Amino acid sequence: MSCYVDTVRAYPEAGFRYTDFCHLLADDRAELHRMADALGIAREFFQDHPWRWHYDLPSHVRERAVELGAHEVELRFVGRLLRERRRAVRP
Repeated sequence: MSCYVDTVRAYPEAGFRYTDFCHLLADDRAELHRMADALGIAREFFQDHPWRWHYDLPSHVRERAVELGAHEVELRFVGRLLRERRRAVRP
């Protein structure tokens, strides 16, 4: 099982304290929550969805996620992961 972080992107219109984010994803929800807990990311920031579940991770926390074992991935990988999840919930 693994956790993943993708490329940081700017979301200036998001209206949050930080404007540069990446996505924190994992192979399963429990692992994702463990990583978020280790990073100090509150559960209220979990974006729950049948197959697109993830956390938006502020850019300044991304490096720590990698230090804790998250794999750096590109958007193409994220697309494949989400398609696999969607197939699993909507065969």
